[in-house]
Amino acid sequence: MPNQSEQGREDRGPDKGEAYGVAAVTQALAGRDFPASKEQILEQIKSHEEIHWTKEKTIDLRSLLEQTGQDRFESMPELVEVISQSVREEEPVA
Repeated sequence: MPNQSEQGREDRGPDKGEAYGVAAVTQALAGRDFPASKEQILEQIKSHEEIHWTKEKTIDLRSLLEQTGQDRFESMPELVEVISQSVREEEPVA
């Protein structure tokens, strides 16, 4: 039986602040319609600048987006791929 906090939830994902990686990105941008310009997306994430990418790593979503050479995103999957690629490029090579 679901506990009271689970009752009435439309989504089945983790609570805000408990998601990592792609799920954290999609939570930060919940409700965003696509296609969308980089500027529209940046306006939405003002209060979601840092998100958990992994349990040990947070990323500055706003900064990553500002650094991309892309000004328009056709879909959430396209945006997530650009962010994922940016994060990979920032990671040191072992």
